Amino acid sequence: MGGGGNRSRLEIRDLVLIALLAAVGGVLSTYIGYLGNLVNRLFGVPFGAGQLIAGLHIVWPLLARALVGRFGSGTLTGLVKGVVEFLSGGTHGVVIVLVSVVEGLIVDVGMGMSRRRSLPIMMLSGAAASVSNVFVFQAIYFSGVSLAFIFVMAGLSFLSGAFFGGYVTWDLQRLLTASRLIRTSPQTRRTAVPWRRHLLTLVVVGVTLAGGVYYYVAVFDPFAAPDAARIEGAVAAPYMFRYDEWDGDRVSITAELRGSVTYVPPREYVGVPLREILSLADPQEGAGRVRVIADDGYEVSFELPAVLADPRILLTLGEGRLRLVAADYEGSLWVERVVRFVIE
Repeated sequence: MGGGGNRSRLEIRDLVLIALLAAVGGVLSTYIGYLGNLVNRLFGVPFGAGQLIAGLHIVWPLLARALVGRFGSGTLTGLVKGVVEFLSGGTHGVVIVLVSVVEGLIVDVGMGMSRRRSLPIMMLSGAAASVSNVFVFQAIYFSGVSLAFIFVMAGLSFLSGAFFGGYVTWDLQRLLTASRLIRTSPQTRRTAVPWRRHLLTLVVVGVTLAGGVYYYVAVFDPFAAPDAARIEGAVAAPYMFRYDEWDGDRVSITAELRGSVTYVPPREYVGVPLREILSLADPQEGAGRVRVIADDGYEVSFELPAVLADPRILLTLGEGRLRLVAADYEGSLWVERVVRFVIE
């Protein structure tokens, strides 16, 4: 498949390859976002450090562009990848389609600068495409974030795109060609594959795929009821909270969301106080924290005594999904798509 040559349009086999790469990339994107959240928690920041792995999103349009060899293959892969991610429940909503298309277009432009599939060109294309997501998200969700912080995120994305996007894709293309899993020419002779030269790429691909399998088997819950959340852990009476059963217990507050990348002016929120929800489960003596977990594995933690004393932390229902509104807390603690509360 692929090869480019002098073909003026995409062939059926090219479209099949693009569809396969885009589908895999779209499905894995939610998992990569989850990895980004883990990186943020590792560095103790609500946002930004996760850009260290942003380049993993760029592998798919880059690989399609390298293997197909035609302008437009990167953009088409980005479009299909974005649609797959959106339809599979991606947390960014329909905006991710625009982000992915821009990434794919930059890949096409970057790879079009040279007819050779050189490592520098591929790394530069991956870096530029990875950086674009920072500025697209800022343009859409601009919240007065300092330019210094934006450029730090862009710098991390640049490095990630150059390595995970550019280098890994370049080496993966060589590996696929050498092993003849991808046929670039009918005359290509079978040769011994120098596996040791591709060890780093094999480790990155293997860890990513293995982690993705674990994530979708053990973490991600695509079948969770959108208006329900499980209360469990160190409690005497675990139960399933259902929003429509608490109609008479809802209250209204005015809150302002201040996050690292998102700002929402003061507005009214209606929901059920979290302290009432947790109290019904009868937390055990000595329990000190409560973890709030979303359906994609994102989670935050609060001190339990503070939650039980705070009437301004609500569980609301927006766009058919449960959302935690933490009125007097930083924006990263406002969790969307909540499915579990674990008291510890």
